[in-house]
Amino acid sequence: MCKPSCCKNSSSDGAVIAAIAAVAAGAIVAMNIGPIVARILHLVVEVLTIVMLTAAAVLACIILGWLTICIVRWQARRTRARQAITSLPVASELVDSGVDCLACGGTGTVLRAITSSRYQQQSCPACEPAQKAG
Repeated sequence: MCKPSCCKNSSSDGAVIAAIAAVAAGAIVAMNIGPIVARILHLVVEVLTIVMLTAAAVLACIILGWLTICIVRWQARRTRARQAITSLPVASELVDSGVDCLACGGTGTVLRAITSSRYQQQSCPACEPAQKAG
C-alpha cells in the first residue's frame, strides 16, 4: 500500500531535530560552564603574572649584586694601584750606608721647586734641627 506524499515520514526530519537538540544542549552546557572556565583562565593569568614579576625581581637582584661586586673589585684594584705608586720603597743603599738623613742623603741640602722647571737649593729641613742642636 502506498501512502500519499503528504503523509510520508521523511528521514531527514529526525536528523534536523537531533541537530537542533544537540546545538541547544551545547548552548546550555556552554552557558553553565562558561563562567567557570573564565574564572579558571583568570586564575591562570594571575598566577603567571605573579611568577613573571617574581622572576623579574630575582633577576634584578642578581644583576644588582653582580654590578656591586664589579664596582667593589674595580675600586679595590684602583686603590691597590694607587698605593703601589705612592708608597715607593726607600733605596737600600741609603739605609745601609749609615746616612742619617734620607731626605738629602747626608749632603745637608735639598732642591726646592720654585716653578715647574726651576729649583732652588736650600738647607735640608730634616737635618737642620740636628745641625743646630749639635
